[in-house]
Amino acid sequence: MRRISTIIKVLTFTLTASSLSFAGIADNASKFLGNTTSFVAERGVIPEDFDTYWNQITPQNECTWTVVEKNRGEYDWTSCDIVYNWAKEHKALFTFRTLLWGSHYPVWLTKLDSVETKQAITEWFDAVQEHYPDLEMIEVVNEAVKNGNSYHSAFDRGNSMIEALGGDTGNYEFVVTAFKMARERWPKAILIYNDYNTILWQKDQGIDLLKKIKAQGAPVDAYGMQFHETIHQGSGSSCTSSATLKRALHEAHEQTGLPIYITQYDVGSKDDEFQKKCYQEHFPILMETDYVAGITLWGYIYGKTWLSCNGLEQGCSGLIKDGVERPALTWLKEYFNNPNAVRYGHGIADGAYKFLGNMIADNQEIPEDFQTYWNQVSPENACTWTVIEKERGKYDWTGCDNVYYWAQTKKVSFNFRSLLWGTHTPNWLNNLDVDETRKAVENWFDKAAMRYPAPYMIEVVNGGSRDSYGHYHSGFGSGNKIIEALGGDNDDYKFIATAFKMARKRWPKAILTLNDYDDYGWKNNQGAEVIKKIQEQGAPVDAYQIIFAPLVQGSGPEAQCFSSERIQSGIQEIYDKIKLPLFITEYSVGTNNDSLQKACYSEHIPLFMESEYIAGVNLWGYLYETGASVWADESNPGLIKDGVDRPAMTWLKEYFNEHFYDSKNMWYDKGIERHPLDSLDSIALEQPIAIDDNGDKFGSILRLEQNTLQNYDVFDVQGVRLGKLSAYGFSDASTRLKSANVVKTSGIYFLRNRTTGMMQSVRVAR
Repeated sequence: MRRISTIIKVLTFTLTASSLSFAGIADNASKFLGNTTSFVAERGVIPEDFDTYWNQITPQNECTWTVVEKNRGEYDWTSCDIVYNWAKEHKALFTFRTLLWGSHYPVWLTKLDSVETKQAITEWFDAVQEHYPDLEMIEVVNEAVKNGNSYHSAFDRGNSMIEALGGDTGNYEFVVTAFKMARERWPKAILIYNDYNTILWQKDQGIDLLKKIKAQGAPVDAYGMQFHETIHQGSGSSCTSSATLKRALHEAHEQTGLPIYITQYDVGSKDDEFQKKCYQEHFPILMETDYVAGITLWGYIYGKTWLSCNGLEQGCSGLIKDGVERPALTWLKEYFNNPNAVRYGHGIADGAYKFLGNMIADNQEIPEDFQTYWNQVSPENACTWTVIEKERGKYDWTGCDNVYYWAQTKKVSFNFRSLLWGTHTPNWLNNLDVDETRKAVENWFDKAAMRYPAPYMIEVVNGGSRDSYGHYHSGFGSGNKIIEALGGDNDDYKFIATAFKMARKRWPKAILTLNDYDDYGWKNNQGAEVIKKIQEQGAPVDAYQIIFAPLVQGSGPEAQCFSSERIQSGIQEIYDKIKLPLFITEYSVGTNNDSLQKACYSEHIPLFMESEYIAGVNLWGYLYETGASVWADESNPGLIKDGVDRPAMTWLKEYFNEHFYDSKNMWYDKGIERHPLDSLDSIALEQPIAIDDNGDKFGSILRLEQNTLQNYDVFDVQGVRLGKLSAYGFSDASTRLKSANVVKTSGIYFLRNRTTGMMQSVRVAR
């Protein structure tokens, strides 16, 4: 809970702040884009056009201890006040930099012993608190990472700060003390740890520091990552790759559990187009990664920034030269003018942290405006077994590919629907005995996993519960032997538990769900009973997708929406049984009565989006002309008819627009845990490994057992990707690589497991 609550605190603050009357490029973004005061200038000087571009400000050194208290007990706040008061006047965010920094402390501190130093630090913290009691963001400690025998900044040279604050036995105790002191004085502020070389060179050491201080109770709220490593290895010729940036951000967030602020971004280059290229590569990642909460550039006036391009020209990271915007700044403004590019997600529900998705009907082209409205997608039937493998051993992935790869490209969450669905199994399965059926199911799971390695969510079983007559909701047990092949069903739904275990081996990081509908209107929910029974068998089920029906009771003038009170009661009852996230799926109000449709949306959607138990909502179609079988007019749930929004759609937009800055009400703050298999013989936990090729973040990364088919990328020693192969573990992959045609010459090659990110070298002789 600490991790989630911290993220909520930081991101909600950022969203709330962005509702103010900011000026600047990023007015329409849900995270700030800030800058700093000039480096080569009189302290506290803020350019007149600052608020034309930036809505957050960080002082360079104006608020540091060495500037404010040059003589002990004498405080000069002049320069710091200029920056602080400017922020207040312009309603911009202000970040205090910095309470404790090894490179910026008063000269007189060097003459004090540890006891006197502790007293001096306490007095300094007290003085800042008295002068600025309402600070919103504070860089509490700056550059304390220990690299080798020295710290990033001189905490251990010429002063007694470390000893004064509790020492350092390898666990950074002095940093912990500083954060606790800060929390006592600013209970509501966002407390930030800030450091450099966090993307490349000392990435692991920065993460290590944060993990250690959190373990000791340091109240750190966010990780400030200086991003000066924008140019690869200082070459001046290539930007740090997007893959490297994604990996660093993900590892930092995943291993520390903290939101990230990019605190000092700059690209030092005299080459206009090269600088622009780096901005183009990095900014979409920074702005569209949900756990990056804000970005501060480090100077923007050419000649007045700290970088000198290897001594060739001072201030070469500036974005305005001789009063003219450089191409990087022009591009940056264009980027922020695109409203779909600058929020955490896409679509109507950008202000929420639950998805609001929709369906792509069979044979439907993905509408060009889909992303304008929805940030999650489910295919109707295109990914079902009966569609893909109509003839045994012959696969047609076309329809499913269209949706899956579109979603990957657009960074829209993809729901695979469905692995096992009683009414959607191929006819040839009916002719197989139990053993052959088992092999066929395993092969289907293998093929799907190889084809789609990174779906966000998978409906493992659809309609697997039984009604009051003992019939399965989706026809399991009719015509084929799937139930017997997967372990049977002695009123324990063992075949469903087996299906989930098979799915977890193949998709260790996807959200695995049971999808079902309820005959009893949210009471005595059969799907919840199924989940309880398979949980007892160790099934790794992560969430319950509930098909929302019925929606309208009665007919004609007497028709009315299903009551929110009954739904709320049912949600509570279901969650109490299974303690898992709930997803509302296939929500639609099929009626040609505009007023009734709008009434149902306005009653149900706030309930879903603001429920503490529901993690996302998927609608079932939005174009009036396209549907599951093209609905009849009287039952058509479409929200856009002949290019015009129906009243329910208008209301939906207004609701999310109104709640954009109050999105804390739309969190599922319990998190969505991926449940691994219980047996360590089958699967074991590994350290988190970055992200996959498509930029998707991992939860707990799982090491697959050797008899599970896995995909591997092949690289040469120059890092060039040669291709992909499938194998049962590294040993099998190594054997296959040695005989592969792609390897033309002798040498060292590398295999990378596409699921875990782990790598292994292979020597090949030709």
